[in-house]
Amino acid sequence: MKPFFAALLASALCLGAAAQPHSFDIDLSKPGAAIPATMYGIFFEDINYGADGGLYAELVKNRSFEFPASPLTGWTAFGKVEVRDDGPFDRCPHYVRLSDPGHKDKMTGLDNGGYFGIGVQAGEEYRFSVWARVPGGGESVLRVTLADPSAAGETQRLCEQRLTVAGAEWKQYEVVLKPAATLPKAVLRIFLAGRRTTVDLEHVSLFPVDTWMGHRNGLRKDLAQALFDLHPGVFRFPGGCIVEGTDLDTRYNWKDSVGPVENRPLNQNRWQYTFDYRFFPDYYQSYGLGF
Repeated sequence: MKPFFAALLASALCLGAAAQPHSFDIDLSKPGAAIPATMYGIFFEDINYGADGGLYAELVKNRSFEFPASPLTGWTAFGKVEVRDDGPFDRCPHYVRLSDPGHKDKMTGLDNGGYFGIGVQAGEEYRFSVWARVPGGGESVLRVTLADPSAAGETQRLCEQRLTVAGAEWKQYEVVLKPAATLPKAVLRIFLAGRRTTVDLEHVSLFPVDTWMGHRNGLRKDLAQALFDLHPGVFRFPGGCIVEGTDLDTRYNWKDSVGPVENRPLNQNRWQYTFDYRFFPDYYQSYGLGF
């Protein structure tokens, strides 16, 4: 019985101690040590498409046809489209060849819906760029369109430009698109306009002209400005677990995020296969957003 009474007494003492009031005295005339601004910051990690499809302003998904499960992931091909792997960039060798479908009532081309749709604003400018060539020499014409996939006929087209590709050497071409309407889920559409011709396309890109600070290959203006307005003393990048990857081969390698963006190799995203209830087989890192 003695242990029982000892436990009972201890409980009573604890309850009595818990019931005692506590107070804190603060002297506002005597501030403590200054807290440096560098003690506060923000943390960025590419989760939930936070980089590609988020802060990085590129609107085209799988722009270099390098996704390993299928080089045409993110694209819808129609007509005669062939994926090849002897392109001009050694670390991103894939490209597509568009050829005449061989019928006057058929077209050859590609659609890209971006990351859950390409959001465009009426009157804003979007820079389309592509590395291209005509393998047999001569010239060929591409029709580059921003379209509304939910509309019918000619009402699908928000804007269109024609781009002439000339010569058998790889060169970069650009046109600026200005949609007539605002749409949250537009698609980029590329048609082969000429008959009896073939065109090769590599690193197909679409960026808002008005990026944050006006940088080409830059950041989405609204998101970057929101982070800047927090006035962080430190910016932790590229994240936490994403740095380690799922193994040594998929760890974040900052050296792959520098140099010409066309030749930055694709890497698997750490959050692609991590959880069985959040499975994103098409989640990669383009390294467009880097150092």
